[in-house]
Amino acid sequence: MHKPVGPPAPPRLTTIQAARRQDMLLRVTCEPCGRIQSVEGSTLPVIPLAVALGELWLAGRFRCGSCGRPASSLEVIERGQVQVTLERWGLGEPFVAERLRRHWRHDPYDRRDWPAWFRRR
Repeated sequence: MHKPVGPPAPPRLTTIQAARRQDMLLRVTCEPCGRIQSVEGSTLPVIPLAVALGELWLAGRFRCGSCGRPASSLEVIERGQVQVTLERWGLGEPFVAERLRRHWRHDPYDRRDWPAWFRRR
């Protein structure tokens, strides 16, 4: 039997469709003004592509409600009997970009890479 070459596939990131379907809670934090917002997953917009929430956060799509700046951090929380933080995206956290790069490398649908990501901006 042949062993796979290279590192194992990273854990799957939460997409916007999964956050909508499972009605997850998103906690958006703005460090400059100190505001913390909670966004219900069911209120997120419908996006036809399988876009990870980390991609949207990196692109600045989550903004503060009072000052309008991009969010400093984003937490994806699964609600059940106990609230569990599935993902945390924040400025200055180690390996944020590496997590997205590994996700794109193993993504069977979109096959995104860094040059394609930065060319769109």
